[in-house]
Amino acid sequence: MNKRMKKENEACYNTVCFSDIRVSSGKAGAAGKSKKSEGFMGEKIIEEAKKVNLTELFYDLVFVFGISKITHILESLNEGIFSLKEIIIYTVVFVCFISVWNVQTVYMNRYGKHNLLHIIIMTVFQMPALAFMAANVSSDMEESWTAFTLALLWIVVIQFLQYIYAYMQNKNSEKDRKLIRDFFQLLFVGMISIIVSLFLSGIGRILLTGFGFIVIILGAIFFRKDMARVPINMPHLIERLTLLTIITLGEMLIAAADFFEIEKFSFYSVMIMLQVVALFLFYITEFDHAIEENLPCQSGVGLIYNHYFVWFGLNLCTIDLDYANDAMGIARVIMMFLGLFLFYLGVFNNAHLNKKSHKLDKKLMIPFVLVYLLGLGSSFIFQSNVPVITVLCTLTIVLETVLFVSFVIRHFPKEIRKEMIGP
Repeated sequence: MNKRMKKENEACYNTVCFSDIRVSSGKAGAAGKSKKSEGFMGEKIIEEAKKVNLTELFYDLVFVFGISKITHILESLNEGIFSLKEIIIYTVVFVCFISVWNVQTVYMNRYGKHNLLHIIIMTVFQMPALAFMAANVSSDMEESWTAFTLALLWIVVIQFLQYIYAYMQNKNSEKDRKLIRDFFQLLFVGMISIIVSLFLSGIGRILLTGFGFIVIILGAIFFRKDMARVPINMPHLIERLTLLTIITLGEMLIAAADFFEIEKFSFYSVMIMLQVVALFLFYITEFDHAIEENLPCQSGVGLIYNHYFVWFGLNLCTIDLDYANDAMGIARVIMMFLGLFLFYLGVFNNAHLNKKSHKLDKKLMIPFVLVYLLGLGSSFIFQSNVPVITVLCTLTIVLETVLFVSFVIRHFPKEIRKEMIGP
């Protein structure tokens, strides 16, 4: 990953950073500060952090509804079993929703503006279709899959038309037009897969739709150089990714809050809430403190890919809480620790973007892996005892968070450590 990032940065410096000045619109959240640096030939590189606009935040609300529906697809877990059909539907639907969000986010990052045109495209043309898709998500979607995919096709066509508009607006920038043509290809594959799936039946059409979106996701790998020539606005992308992560954590919080009803409230309710809080602290420690936002000329592809692991992981942990009962047994252990594995993998895969002082080392990773394995092993031993599993999972998550947070704080200068910890 480090070698790939190095090559990407070199390509970017050679083609963009030392030949022109790239200015991204907007401001960095409330700060609105721009970063200036110099190239080998003395040109100024000016990068302003693009502000996440209110329409993007409003657009995210429909994904709150969508994610809440997706977590209830795996109904067979109530009996402690895994249904292959439900797993396929869950995976494909999750990938479809998140990919739609990612395509729109990347478009807004590079070419979108907070004007009436883009507001209408996102709210009037896309959100009703997304709400329709979310409302019809269930564990048995074979009958409603045609309606679901027609709404999905509508959104992909709208996003394709957005890039046509961007192509027309960038007549004088060949590097932008080249990148937009790359997106034409990816979205075209998605549209074709959806259209063909409409003529199939059974689980095959669901798999074909999923295949089309996997091509959209993985296809971006082949266009990394083109993306590096039109760098992603990293602060904007990180803020957008963290917002969707917070939404996913919010769904987990709702699942945890169910245990705070008077009839269900106990010591274990607090344990479950600690799991959510610890995962939140773990995530923001990486993306609020350890990561270097001002890395030059990033494509953003790796950051997005790694967040698929983060979102899938958190969603699996949420499902585990939703269906927590004695019948689940080993299924619960698998769901929770698979979710944690994906979450930690997604976060740590971004470590190559960390500040130089916060690169991961053996002093952190060895105890981190040992804590995870001990938690997993002991949970397997007590798989039939839900309260004990709850405590073991909580201890594992809290200890992992303490290890990582202390590692990050310890590697900051003394004055910054004081500010992070408090007065």
